[in-house]
Amino acid sequence: MYTHNSRISMHQFRIMLTLQMFNMSILILPRICSTIVGQDGYWLPLFGFLIGSIYIFAITGLTNRFRGKSFVEYSKIILTKPIGILVTIMFLVKIIITIGFELRLFAEMIQRVLLPNTPLEVIMLLMLFATYYLIKSGVEAQGRMAEILVYFIFVPVVIVMLFIMFKADYNQLLPMFRSDVNKVLVGSFHTSVTFMPLEFVLVIGAFVNRPKKIRRCCFSALLVITILEVLIIILTFTGIGTIESSREFWPVLTLMESIQLPGSFIENQEILMMGWWIMSVFMYISAGVYVASLLVSQLCNFKRENVTIIPVIPFIFLIAVLPSSLLYAYDYFLKFQSKVGVVFLLIIPALMWLIAILRKVDGKHEAN
Repeated sequence: MYTHNSRISMHQFRIMLTLQMFNMSILILPRICSTIVGQDGYWLPLFGFLIGSIYIFAITGLTNRFRGKSFVEYSKIILTKPIGILVTIMFLVKIIITIGFELRLFAEMIQRVLLPNTPLEVIMLLMLFATYYLIKSGVEAQGRMAEILVYFIFVPVVIVMLFIMFKADYNQLLPMFRSDVNKVLVGSFHTSVTFMPLEFVLVIGAFVNRPKKIRRCCFSALLVITILEVLIIILTFTGIGTIESSREFWPVLTLMESIQLPGSFIENQEILMMGWWIMSVFMYISAGVYVASLLVSQLCNFKRENVTIIPVIPFIFLIAVLPSSLLYAYDYFLKFQSKVGVVFLLIIPALMWLIAILRKVDGKHEAN
């Protein structure tokens, strides 16, 4: 445990990354997979894992070469100051847009399940203020929160999954291996983009106390999420059917609404069962706001990191309220993920890593 020193342990880092990847994308993943390849959709996370492994190698290859340095610092070293600043601004804008769409989908889900009469803007502002309260104390506060929430998130998930498994109709998964190879490749890519929080490693990796083990922690977090995605897709397909999964906006939520726990006397059980996603999405949005504010503070050379949190929040809120409806928000979210998501997961890290090798620069050098 680290106290007020902007450091996190490998255990905290692994849990944070796992919770961040367990976000809103999980709720819509069965819809994406069933739309692309039908009942073979549950195989896509396994192929997505292979693509995600490439992301990890590119990201950790770069961060391992510049251990202890922030993204802002080593981007200037590798690309020169002007280009490094430009790339950092691009990264900042990308994170703000991503978190904005994530926040909007989260608010839509909360309005449907919990607060049907509450305006979306109120839900989003409450979430943003809650994230501010957490991240104003730095990355170590997020690490501690992750250690607490992991039990409240994954224990109920496992219990509900076990209950669904015994009542599932596995005939919904037949016939198998009927999908076109091109569709499988496209679906695998879309699935791999759900590992978007891996890009936060470019920034948060500088705060890990044992940076040599970052790659191993990333792989373990990716493996856990891949297994969960496979199970969730299988249970959704067997619970409500492949066709219904492709029609519903929130197929996992529909599955939860159809569950009746034995001996239960509580109405609207999906509210209790969706609680873990609320906590997990909270961790993801918190991390996104923190990384964005950290990039701003380092670009402006501020000594205190938390002074830029509040200025970042309005931009995220504006992106979140931009779509006029759930349909547009969902469409913008998917298009942005598929077209821009891979930029800082693979393209930019791989290019910067290659340039650093060719220029023979590492963490011992300073920006020109």
